[in-house]
Amino acid sequence: MGDNNRLAHYFEYETNWSELRQLPDEHLAVMSILQYAASETNALRKIYLCQDHEATGQKALDSAINIHRFMVLRIWSARLFEVIQFLEDGKRKNFASEVLLAELTQKALQRLEQIRVGDGYETARDIRHEATNHYSYTAAKKNLKHVPSSMDCNMYLADKNGNEFFPMGEAVMFHARLNRRWANIDMAERNEKFLNWLNWNLDANKWLSETHAQFAKELVFGKFQRNGVRKKTYWVSDHYAAEWKGNLTPIYFQDETP
Repeated sequence: MGDNNRLAHYFEYETNWSELRQLPDEHLAVMSILQYAASETNALRKIYLCQDHEATGQKALDSAINIHRFMVLRIWSARLFEVIQFLEDGKRKNFASEVLLAELTQKALQRLEQIRVGDGYETARDIRHEATNHYSYTAAKKNLKHVPSSMDCNMYLADKNGNEFFPMGEAVMFHARLNRRWANIDMAERNEKFLNWLNWNLDANKWLSETHAQFAKELVFGKFQRNGVRKKTYWVSDHYAAEWKGNLTPIYFQDETP
């Protein structure tokens, strides 16, 4: 193959919808949600890595970089929190009559306990409630007095809507919300707490991967006669596969004319 092609490897478990429909509706619904969550969070983790631009010292560009990076981080964090909430709700009510689901859920939540405490989890919860899944008028008003005077509040307009951004919203809804939580601590400790949030995302993503694997083993793999997964290799264009460090997501779409 040419130099512009790369290898992509997968371990594939082959099945089809007609076969999967043999599973109880309750089991299939749970597996669908877990796979939805696992796919979303894996994609968001990868997208976050592609936002790892270095600061430039130019206010306009740095504000755009931060909006892109923190938006992905918030959504990634919130999706992880949602799947935890889904299993907690299932334990309380939805899985009460499903012994196997209840047992698997209990084990998953027990594995979660070690990362369900501390700064990372608490930050994920707060940001999910007020700055990601909801646009809260009440939260916005509470945040106003926590916006530092140095925040960029310019409005950046462009011919392409995708290049436009408005950092005052980020300042009030996100940065000020963190300031509310971390009001009485110095910058070094704030940076540590922010890193704890990112590390919580990584730990929670690993937990979700393990949880999905355990549910799949019990609800799917054990129900059908299989020889297991098979390794398959695909040739793909380098538009689709690359080293992430050299392929960051653009902050701007280039204008056609200067």
